[in-house]
Amino acid sequence: TMARFRPNIVLSGLDEHGEDHLHELSFATTEGRVVLRLVKPCVRCPIPDVDPATAEVGHAVGDALRTYRVDPRTNGGITFAMNTVVVDGIDRRLRVGDVAEATIAFA
Repeated sequence: TMARFRPNIVLSGLDEHGEDHLHELSFATTEGRVVLRLVKPCVRCPIPDVDPATAEVGHAVGDALRTYRVDPRTNGGITFAMNTVVVDGIDRRLRVGDVAEATIAFA
């Protein structure tokens, strides 16, 4: 489940792994604009292989990701999701349901 990956932000309306092709996300919040820049793929640690309900350690998640998410940009690390930095709105709060606009990364 998603709980295994401990996401901070979950986007809807993208194709599978669509975040790989984004440059920035801009949110119109009640406190003002928040802009996040996607800076690098997130190399996964072994934690997604730990069942959050039982703490049982397995290998199915890592094995599945290894079949298609080995990323040469990270020296062969297994990536899933993207790391971001705050460009604008560091003191503002995102809430479930906030709408984001995205710009595409052309590289």
